[in-house]
Amino acid sequence: MSAPAVPPRLRRSGAGAVLAVGVLQAVAIAVTGALWFLRGVFAGGSCSPSCDWGTADAAGMLFGGAILASLALTAVAAVVAWRTGRDLAWVPLVSASVVVAGYLAAAVVFDAAMR
Repeated sequence: MSAPAVPPRLRRSGAGAVLAVGVLQAVAIAVTGALWFLRGVFAGGSCSPSCDWGTADAAGMLFGGAILASLALTAVAAVVAWRTGRDLAWVPLVSASVVVAGYLAAAVVFDAAMR
């Protein structure tokens, strides 16, 4: 008789790699958030009388949605990496690019609303 087969132990380092690269995502959120804050603070003084504040608010929601989507992507990748042991460290990099793309899109919408 042979000993019962023991399944190989999963590597949990995949989730650690996702969270380690997630620091870059946190930096991207902090930098773009600071830029967004400064853009909003200094927009009111130079705004023409025909500013569309509803569209400006929608631009802020677009940026916030991009941040939430990027955090959700990273969280899902961390869970999948934890359960499967796969290296998904590239996902937070893609998520950071979602934050930057969301900021740039929201900035274009915001600037159009301020004209």
